Amino acid sequence: MGDILHVLDMLAWFPENISTFGAELDSLFAIIYWVSVAIFFLTFGILGYFLVKYRYSPDRKGYNYHGNNIVEITWTILPTFLFAAIGLYSDDIWERTKYSKRVPTADVEILVLGKQFGWLFLYPGADGSFGRNAYNDRTARSLMSAMNPFGMDSTDPAGADDFVTENQFRVPVNSNVVVRGSSIDVLHSFFLPHARVKQDVVPGTWMNIWFNLFKTGKYELACAELCGGGHYAMRAEYQVMSKAGYDAWLDTKNAEVKAARSPQPAPAAPADTAAVASLR
Repeated sequence: MGDILHVLDMLAWFPENISTFGAELDSLFAIIYWVSVAIFFLTFGILGYFLVKYRYSPDRKGYNYHGNNIVEITWTILPTFLFAAIGLYSDDIWERTKYSKRVPTADVEILVLGKQFGWLFLYPGADGSFGRNAYNDRTARSLMSAMNPFGMDSTDPAGADDFVTENQFRVPVNSNVVVRGSSIDVLHSFFLPHARVKQDVVPGTWMNIWFNLFKTGKYELACAELCGGGHYAMRAEYQVMSKAGYDAWLDTKNAEVKAARSPQPAPAAPADTAAVASLR
């Protein structure tokens, strides 16, 4: 019997949970799953019973049946109570993971944009805060372009150290990570299976996404919304790093930004080889 239940239990196929609120979400899923399994076997068991009990017999005559009010009221009330109970049970975890009013104080804040077919991330630089962009200033949306997808204002000194990565997502362990997600083109879904995070990102608006991960490692980042012909390839890998490792990665990125934006020395003028040759 245990082996049969193990085969039926799709929860055993879930990826490893690394989120602080993942266990509660898994428990909620388990309740809904097993209630659905029970209802499936109950309804199809009754169906099979009636198929056999009332199978065709030449000695049996059919008769008209106009329904039963008690049965109809019962199968209306029972699902109502069931769904209400599941709703009440799930309300707290749903509110803590989805309600914008419950966004925690961010240890790390990142902007993400979905595009066909990949992910773009904007990190605040060494100063730890974003400059003017399309998220924090709606008027900056006019600055958005293929070369400037986040609408970053190049004239804002606060954003001079902000940097963008593509399909390169890094977060520190044991930290409140708050992601503001949107899309450049069509509807995408920001999906971190191991973190138990799945949130649609919609063009023209910014969705709040937050999580706290307790285990370092490399994990899958995917799009869970059919977004075009290349949807199958919209997969990336994100890394949960130790705080020291994450700080070192940030230092490397900040150094790259500083080097890229510092004035480069003018190339030396080429030697006048023709004049030298004439002296010979």
